[in-house]
Amino acid sequence: MRFSVLIPTFKRADVLRQTLDNLVDCDPKPDEIVLIDADPAKSAQPLVEEFSRLDGSPPIRYLSSEPGLAVQRNRGMKVASGDVFVFLDDDVTVVRRLFAELATAYQEPTVVGATGRVIEPEPHRYGGANSWIRKVLPGGGDQGQFTRFGYPRYLRDLQTPRDVQHMLGCFMTARREAAEQVRFDEHLASYALAEDEDFSYRLSALGRIRYVPEAVVTHEKLGYSSFDSRRFGRLVVVNRAYLFRKNFPQTRLARAQFALLVLMLLVHRVINREWRAALGVVEGAATVWRPGR
Repeated sequence: MRFSVLIPTFKRADVLRQTLDNLVDCDPKPDEIVLIDADPAKSAQPLVEEFSRLDGSPPIRYLSSEPGLAVQRNRGMKVASGDVFVFLDDDVTVVRRLFAELATAYQEPTVVGATGRVIEPEPHRYGGANSWIRKVLPGGGDQGQFTRFGYPRYLRDLQTPRDVQHMLGCFMTARREAAEQVRFDEHLASYALAEDEDFSYRLSALGRIRYVPEAVVTHEKLGYSSFDSRRFGRLVVVNRAYLFRKNFPQTRLARAQFALLVLMLLVHRVINREWRAALGVVEGAATVWRPGR
């Protein structure tokens, strides 16, 4: 079982260095690393050349790409040679035995994808990912699954292995053939918000996605801090509406619950006094529900 690690990056060479250092220390190591750089100045290329000269470093391939997570990941899949693609962000650290844990999961032939526990900084705000409000939001779906209106139920029990439909974008893995069949949706341009949900949900239709609690990744989540909150708020609504219509039956109940979700997103930003983000949610809703859409 050969593992190819695919890492999209953009003007974050210092952060990327820590991630590459960590991957080189893994036991066993990945079989190759494919770095997809969206910086026109190719700022990550010298770092790749430096690591390529290290004794014991896995082969590292450098690709230049147009910006956009979906575009970059699809670009990387075209050249990666592994049996399993491991999609990581450039600001993560992984446990030393990550690839051994993944290899165990993929011994089961019905498994087409695998992920693990992701540790991220907790935001200092009301209604975060682990909030009780999100847990009681109607719409069906057990933890690790999707509601009928396309919203993921995040895992609460992080210690129990299980089959899931949802993987976080900073740590997703898939068998080569399945990943090439699903691909990432390049209609989700720029930041490509929720492309991980779309990819993992469509991947789950091809087989089992396994949650492996021993496969632990720490994600610094640096990208969010540099993104304009108003634009981000708009993308939350526009991208989620697009994926809801794309992947889920458009029943009256599902559409009503999606509208409730948008209202919850707006209230969440208002409670946290995130006025620009709230304005973005309103703009996104106006775009989604304007006449003719």
